[in-house]
Amino acid sequence: MREIKFRVWDKENKQILDVQELDYGDSYNGQPMIRTTMYNDYFDTEDMILMQYTGLKDKNEKEIYEGDILEYKTREYLTDEIYCKNFVVKWNQKTASYILRNSETTLSLNYVYLTSEVIGNIYDNPELLERK
Repeated sequence: MREIKFRVWDKENKQILDVQELDYGDSYNGQPMIRTTMYNDYFDTEDMILMQYTGLKDKNEKEIYEGDILEYKTREYLTDEIYCKNFVVKWNQKTASYILRNSETTLSLNYVYLTSEVIGNIYDNPELLERK
C-alpha cells in the first residue's frame, strides 16, 4: 500500500514542515486546515503550501515530494560524456502522474527516480533550477 504523507512550505517562517493532520471538517473555502508537527495550531492553505509525498524514494532512499528538485545524470552514448540536469517534481493532471520538469524538457518520474538524487526544493533552493 502506498504511504500517503504531506509536508508544507510555511510562507511566513520560510521553512519546510511535516504535516501531522489535515482537517477537512473545518475547511477554509473548501481547502483543508493544516496542522504541522511543529505547531499545535491549525493553518489554512493561504499560510502554507501543501506538497504530497510521491510514494517514491531517490537513489539514496530519500523521500521524493512535490516541489523537490532532483538531479538526473544521463550518459551520451556516442561520446560517453555524462550530462547532469536538475528537474522539479510536479503533478501532471493530464496523465495523473508525477513528472520531472525543467526549462528544456519533461520526464516521467517513474522512469528516473532510482537514478536521481533529491538536492533541494523550489522554496529553499530555487537557484538549483537555473540552467547548467
